[in-house]
Amino acid sequence: ASMRALRGSSTVIAAGLAKRAAVRRPDLLQGGAAAPAAAATARAGLLGLRPVSSSTASASSSSDASKLKFHIGQDAAQFAQSKGPLVLFEQLVKSGQLRDDLEQRRVLEILNAIYFGAPRRTARGLYLYGSVGCGKSMSMDLFFASLKDHRGLKVQRKHFHEFLYEVQRLLHQIKKEDERGIATGLGVERAGERIADSVDVLCFDEFAVTTIQDCCILLPLFNALFRRGVTVIATSNRAPEDLYTDGLNRQVYLPPFLDLLRAHCKVYKMQSQTDYRSVHYENSPDAGVFCWPHDRGFTDQWLGRVASQSGPGRMTVAYGRTLPVPQMSSCGKIARFSFRDVCEQHLAADDYNAICSQCHTVVMDDVPCLTVDQHNEARRLTLLIDCCYEHHTRLICSMAGPPEAILGSLTELKDIGLRELGGGIAGCGDGDSSPSSSGVLGAISRIKTSIEDRRRASLEQEEKEDAGLAKRATSSQAAPLDHDTTGVLSSEIARARAHGEQDMAIWRQGGESSSAQGDHLRSPPQVSKGWDDRRRISSFTWESTDPTSEQQSIKGVFAAAVASLQESGFAVDRAISRLREMQTAAFQDAHRVKHGLAQGS
Repeated sequence: ASMRALRGSSTVIAAGLAKRAAVRRPDLLQGGAAAPAAAATARAGLLGLRPVSSSTASASSSSDASKLKFHIGQDAAQFAQSKGPLVLFEQLVKSGQLRDDLEQRRVLEILNAIYFGAPRRTARGLYLYGSVGCGKSMSMDLFFASLKDHRGLKVQRKHFHEFLYEVQRLLHQIKKEDERGIATGLGVERAGERIADSVDVLCFDEFAVTTIQDCCILLPLFNALFRRGVTVIATSNRAPEDLYTDGLNRQVYLPPFLDLLRAHCKVYKMQSQTDYRSVHYENSPDAGVFCWPHDRGFTDQWLGRVASQSGPGRMTVAYGRTLPVPQMSSCGKIARFSFRDVCEQHLAADDYNAICSQCHTVVMDDVPCLTVDQHNEARRLTLLIDCCYEHHTRLICSMAGPPEAILGSLTELKDIGLRELGGGIAGCGDGDSSPSSSGVLGAISRIKTSIEDRRRASLEQEEKEDAGLAKRATSSQAAPLDHDTTGVLSSEIARARAHGEQDMAIWRQGGESSSAQGDHLRSPPQVSKGWDDRRRISSFTWESTDPTSEQQSIKGVFAAAVASLQESGFAVDRAISRLREMQTAAFQDAHRVKHGLAQGS
């Protein structure tokens, strides 16, 4: 199973795993954690990442600046404030701290124009998307560092999860004000106006739409921001038209938002084919923070090294809730959990943000290799990894295998949508007492079948030598798994329409016949099974043409589940890439600087 999960990994990564085998042993932990400073500096300069030292810790003075993925020294930041991000990029390339990349230079040229236009309120924003590790966040960080201390401008940089959490809290506050009669009006627009009053330039990292709740508020929220002149910079792994693909009621809420986004932001695809995180992973010393296979002694040794005293505790997470912590340091900055504690409980991105805001080190035991059946646990793990990466929180793990084996079996989810799965589940769901469960389980079952079919077809194609047979296998693989529901039910739909007047007459309680009988209402007759079947078919026909009825049906839940699972596939790719970088000594050096920790702590 591990070999199948690792199939498709590059030979470079395979070599890197072999190179790191020695530092996975707990008895070699001390040797793996240390690295020569000169080697780290040389490698980081080559790869576009700057190693940091304790002397530059003062550069991260604000909470936004402390989340920059790419650390910029104070002198460089002051230089950029008068010259702009493009000149800063060129200076860093000239000094050897960055490697010149044509795609990154093009992006910085766009951001440079926004830098000079923002103070005059004439700049359009930028929606930047591309593959993982190509430098999107680094480019935005250069822009933010150039503009954050600009006189007369209020600039914020946030992870999109964090921003949506703040919006929800603001909406709750507005609702309370309405209940007290303080103010009235559309809550989302008022929230957008309040945000716009406090910021001129908003930088979002990892822009994504994953739920119908987020999708519904995007249009009024961003309409208020753009109307007040806020400039928005966003990075994402997905093109705007691919956001919330196949999501519930997407066709109702998202197209107007995309029109608004394109009107106020330039959309640019970063086409760099280099994953700098993977390159960095291969050329930076290993910090020895991950161990596989499972070894509790490894995490025991790490916890004893970074926390002199620890015991059970509790931690405040989102919305005033508390989370039990099996082991917490006396200072409250180091927490130890099992995988079950944080990934099999009802936790979300807001909770993981709260954990990483309070802790500079998270120790986790017993991380298993996950499958599609464990998609919920996998999604929570990717959210935790995202939050640790965003806050530069050190993650120390005992795992069943390397990152590619832990999450690799879910990467195919990003390539599977409703187009590949067919028309979905037919019916309005009133014959099932639990439509949500049926829809989600149906989606998982169909996706697992699709993945197995793809793998089976791939193996068969490799074995076939005849090009004609291989071509037929490919076309067969692309065929949808489900037949068109309308075609299957066409005769029944025609019959239901033919009986429409008769069915209405059954339920007519008044009219001419009743008037002739003195306006006395007749009791309704018994409903036949045939009549009830026609009612169900008519209900399905109506649902298929009414976009607002999807959430009431198994079909709608099925579509929402497929969209959520597909988004998990993108999140898994990103998480694997980030885990690679989080293993490096350079990332651990940056972690210590961000949190003001001494060397070796």
